[in-house]
Amino acid sequence: MAHDSQQLGLIEKNSHLNYLRDFRVEQCQLFLQHKCTQHRPFSCFYWHFQNQRRRRPFRRKDGTFSYDPDFYCNDYDEQSGVCSNGDDCPLLHRNANDTEKRYHLRYYKTGLCTHESDAKGHCLKNGSHCSYAHGANDLRQPVLDSREIQNSDLALERLTRLCISLENERALNDDPKWSDSHYVLANYKTEPCKRPPRLCRQGYACPQYHNPRDRRRNPSIFKYKSTPCPHVKQSDEWIDPTVCEVGDSCKYCHTRTEQQFHPEIYKSTKCNDVSVTGYCPRGPFCAFAHIERD
Repeated sequence: MAHDSQQLGLIEKNSHLNYLRDFRVEQCQLFLQHKCTQHRPFSCFYWHFQNQRRRRPFRRKDGTFSYDPDFYCNDYDEQSGVCSNGDDCPLLHRNANDTEKRYHLRYYKTGLCTHESDAKGHCLKNGSHCSYAHGANDLRQPVLDSREIQNSDLALERLTRLCISLENERALNDDPKWSDSHYVLANYKTEPCKRPPRLCRQGYACPQYHNPRDRRRNPSIFKYKSTPCPHVKQSDEWIDPTVCEVGDSCKYCHTRTEQQFHPEIYKSTKCNDVSVTGYCPRGPFCAFAHIERD
């Protein structure tokens, strides 16, 4: 057991090691015999179809991962679960439920879950296989590859992306309507957050606003242009929107959020994160296009 955990990157708790090493790595033998009772809904520890299969991650002798935890492979077919580069592909495969990323050495159990546990200790949202930690004792330290060890900024960037992704997941589960881009365009940052700023876990990722610079007027109610207000934007800096004496009646944008989420601009430019890594931590709250139909 110790040898296996060292191969994965460091000494792990047995409960964590079990998932890091074996979760969805092998095909379910009961399913092949039509006897698996965890097929519908699918909650089996093993994979049933090829696109649910996950490769076991490990660190090579040079300290790099067997496959990158952030950059997705364009050659992987999400329907068939086949990659033309085979299992040695150095990039992430976007398999069913994104388990190659969620259960990677870099991310598995490194962030606290946004959902509560039931009496058995299972996540009320994700069940017994939740990839997020439920309590301090369930947290583990992320395994870094040699590039991150040499570049602390890269490590911080990846941790920040994970935190944003977690909080966006909380917002979507609290109100599924946020997954609709039309709803986002009409409502994002238009209402004040009901929690005091220090008690809101989502911070800037919150779909409600926390201060005037974060606020946005609903463009279907307040008719304003996508052009910045000359009183509020000076050079490249947006200042306090309350300096505009016209207030909400102003015909121009008062915040960067108002401009990015204006109907004339919203989703008109491709998201750089998706273009570079194939993944955006902002999810539905990103003002940029993720796919062509956006």
